[in-house]
Amino acid sequence: MPRARTIYWRMALLLAATGLYFFANVQRVAIPGAIFNTLQSELDVSAAWITGLGAVFMYVYAINQLVIGFLAERYGGSRIILFGALVFCAGSILFPLSEKLSLLYFSRVLVGIGASSIYLSLVKETRRVFRGRHFPLALSAVIFVGYAGGIMANAPLVIGAGLIGWRNLLLLAGACSAVCWLMFLLAGTRIRFPATHGNRHFSFRPFLELLGQANNRNVFLCTGINFGLYYVIQTVIGKKFLEDFCQMVPENAAWVLSLMGILSALSGFFFAVLSRALGGRKQVFLRISGCVSVTVFTTITLLSLLNVRSVFPAVLLCLLSMTASISSIAIPLLYETNAPDRAGFAVCLLNFSFYFFVAVFGNSAGFLMNCFEPELLGQHRIYTREAWLAIFAMFLMSSFLVLILSFRVRETVSSRRGTH
Repeated sequence: MPRARTIYWRMALLLAATGLYFFANVQRVAIPGAIFNTLQSELDVSAAWITGLGAVFMYVYAINQLVIGFLAERYGGSRIILFGALVFCAGSILFPLSEKLSLLYFSRVLVGIGASSIYLSLVKETRRVFRGRHFPLALSAVIFVGYAGGIMANAPLVIGAGLIGWRNLLLLAGACSAVCWLMFLLAGTRIRFPATHGNRHFSFRPFLELLGQANNRNVFLCTGINFGLYYVIQTVIGKKFLEDFCQMVPENAAWVLSLMGILSALSGFFFAVLSRALGGRKQVFLRISGCVSVTVFTTITLLSLLNVRSVFPAVLLCLLSMTASISSIAIPLLYETNAPDRAGFAVCLLNFSFYFFVAVFGNSAGFLMNCFEPELLGQHRIYTREAWLAIFAMFLMSSFLVLILSFRVRETVSSRRGTH
């Protein structure tokens, strides 16, 4: 096959995989946060069952981060995407077609399994297509497309659901995902996938060795809890909180969540540039994140305690989103402080910690909401000040832990000297 045609099909393969990554982010962000009230009204279940739809996805997604990297190394990223994305498409289509809660949960498990296979495999395929100095720019473009999916999963999705219904809209998204998968399959038949490495075997030993180092534990817990606090608001309870407590209309609340996604995407790039300008310093950004987290949740907790209802919490949540996405700092830090053959495993553990804490906070928020009787407003259940006070008090205590851990994280000697 001529080289030009090979490059063409590799690009087509990468574009199709990037499209799948876009829709994976839509699924990750949209359910249940964007349609919380609608799901609760249709299913007539407690808040814990609704938040559980997000949590079950995040648990599956988190656990799979520990094995997907290994599978991509052994079988190649393209093969993992091919099979994982098929499961993702099946779950994406099944969810809007499901009427029973059990089927909704089952479909979310399928979506979680499939979505978790895409990102790390896509990074590997991007490196295979764009080598050397072109790789960082290409990867940035891929990640930006993923963020765009998360942004579309809030205000645009809410508007679309109002026009054609959430089931029809998510079914359309599932169909588009299937089209991307078919394009990926077609491109895959035109090129040769990389050879497999059958001599590589999965082991928990590297993960246990990494967890045996105090600095790694501090990084995983600090960044994992911090991201979990932000992302559970972004994907599970944020829109519901802005509607119930801040008394914002659904469309405006959804736009706040979309703005948070935009700010989170931009801040990751800004932190990376600023870290480089400061000679590679990273510890200071973790401390800034901890301080912002404590400030935001202290203020919202006090507003809840005093029953001060305004749009100010929306401003605070936007501030939180600007310091919560800390991957651009944490990943280079792990590469600097761990051996080269262990750094990849450290990143897998980092991704695990991110989504594990999102799931834990999602479950905990649902449990606390169930402890307080909601008020009925038409078909919707409005949760009281006491419920939101309990949730944000829990978030506040967790944010203090983030701040404490941020002062225990250590940089390499070379990073500290880089500022002199």
